[in-house]
Amino acid sequence: MAAAASSLRKKFVCLAITMGRPVATLFVLCFISVTACSLSEQATRGRLLAGVDATPPAAGGAVAVPIYLSSQGLYVANFTIGTPPQPVSAVVDLTGELVWTQCTPCQPCFEQDLPLFDPTKSSTFRGLPCGSHLCESIPESSRNCTSDVCIYEAPTKAGDTGGMAGTDTFAIGAAKETLGFGCVVMTDKRLKTIGGPSGIVGLGRTPWSLVTQMNVTAFSYCLAGKSSGALFLGATAKQLAGGKNSSTPFVIKTSAGSSDNGSNPYYMVKLAGIEAGGAPLQAASSSGSTVLLNTVSPASYLADGAYKALKKALTAAVGVQPVASPPKPYDLCFPKAVAGDAPELVFTFDGGAALTVPPANYLLASGNGTVCLTIGSSASLNLTVSCQCK
Repeated sequence: MAAAASSLRKKFVCLAITMGRPVATLFVLCFISVTACSLSEQATRGRLLAGVDATPPAAGGAVAVPIYLSSQGLYVANFTIGTPPQPVSAVVDLTGELVWTQCTPCQPCFEQDLPLFDPTKSSTFRGLPCGSHLCESIPESSRNCTSDVCIYEAPTKAGDTGGMAGTDTFAIGAAKETLGFGCVVMTDKRLKTIGGPSGIVGLGRTPWSLVTQMNVTAFSYCLAGKSSGALFLGATAKQLAGGKNSSTPFVIKTSAGSSDNGSNPYYMVKLAGIEAGGAPLQAASSSGSTVLLNTVSPASYLADGAYKALKKALTAAVGVQPVASPPKPYDLCFPKAVAGDAPELVFTFDGGAALTVPPANYLLASGNGTVCLTIGSSASLNLTVSCQCK
């Protein structure tokens, strides 16, 4: 469903998140078609803010990093590493555990638009010592030492990667920071490309992520479809929380009642219910579900029971039978002529925060005079999930 990202509208639907301790039991729901803004603030309790001012905050007093939508429906940021600076582009991953880019020599590695980063041409690059805090934060089974330099292997959204852990000067927006990163020299040989970028910028709740290393008090992102979006780090991010808003706390304990140890990169909140055209979907409202926030997944997913209830409600609202053989990977499609009869969807979260999604943001024109639902069932993922959100 990567093409579904092209349906994003210029109207902003803004969310704001503050960093907390999420649970281990996942439910999945992603608003791929929603132009969204989110805010995350360093705190022991987290919150998701809905209904905040839809205008992206202006730069000033912090870091504003432009992001754009790639041909594969991924959000990408450009920055530089090294002295002199070498250009790098990377996918912005809200749940990513680290920052990494492909480096020379790299074999096998996927194709990228920019030249590989060459650490030998940077006077400020340093291999990370094995006894350093960042190196020791990597699980022992995934790291080893070569000449007191930290060597690692790690699974990522782009498959398995391996390389040297190092530090160098990063220029991100107007900021310059010395950050630890993965200088990758080996990626999954089955992966041909991620659409041009050379790596991933992780924003997760881990020692290696960009936001943790920069020690920002808050960060936010605006996913703006074909127009320019932005990642805001620091004081400007907090501007999203101004004005009228409502909030919901992060989920901070596992379903068994044990506390998260802080190594989980995910941001999660509680989904209380879903309405279609003002009518609650009973399968989605009967019990709360934990929501995983995600900027990488190209589609939204609901628990199977909630998805079936949504499918039934949409079919009743448009008043016609779905297309008999929907194009892959979609499960539910209708004639484009009836798209205007589809209802608004309202996702309500614990504490009363609500996100309204108009039909244009969840129905995608797929050719041959049809529109298709960009929300799927978690059953298709073979996961025990109910919601994953952009």
